[in-house]
Amino acid sequence: MNTLLKSQLWRGLLLAICLPGVAMAASIQALNYSSREVDYIAVENPGNTNSGGGGDSIRPYGQGGSICCFTVPEKWHADLKVVVVYQLSPDPTFHRETVSVPQYPDGKAGDIWLIVYEDGSVGAVVSLYGPSRPEWPGKIKGYPVPTKEYRDERRKQKLKREKASLLTVERGLLLRGNSLPDEKVKEIQEIIEFQKKVIQSLEGNP
Repeated sequence: MNTLLKSQLWRGLLLAICLPGVAMAASIQALNYSSREVDYIAVENPGNTNSGGGGDSIRPYGQGGSICCFTVPEKWHADLKVVVVYQLSPDPTFHRETVSVPQYPDGKAGDIWLIVYEDGSVGAVVSLYGPSRPEWPGKIKGYPVPTKEYRDERRKQKLKREKASLLTVERGLLLRGNSLPDEKVKEIQEIIEFQKKVIQSLEGNP
């Protein structure tokens, strides 16, 4: 197939998906309201694995980027469904969940948002408005916010790493300090004092 024909077919496809009353190309967004790492999340039309779009990865309580594109109906209808394809770390299994898309806010199509909830379930909404807006049709309002339990666990892990790093530096200075130039010893001592302050801050921030 020559370049001109490919270009004509591509323009025809774009016109087809953007015709009023038929369908439109939507960017794909993703939200993770869970404490698990999302290694992969994408969307497909039911029964058509070749219609997929997305493929983002998201940190716990995070938001993915904007990925082009997925075709959504310009007008919402009651039996509108999509398939959310996802993988949650550390499980290597890919899951496919067919979910209903709730009514478009204000009756207008927008981006398609793929959502992972704390219990591991998934959902999808189509919306011109983001999660912080009152029109947002998702069952959780607002962007993901880490829980206190998650923040505490992250703090404990960081504290453990900082203490291990401090111990390594102190042992190195004890073993090799006499053979190092005074400037190098002073530099290492400053690093030790800084790490001690970091540890004190983490211990005092429950």
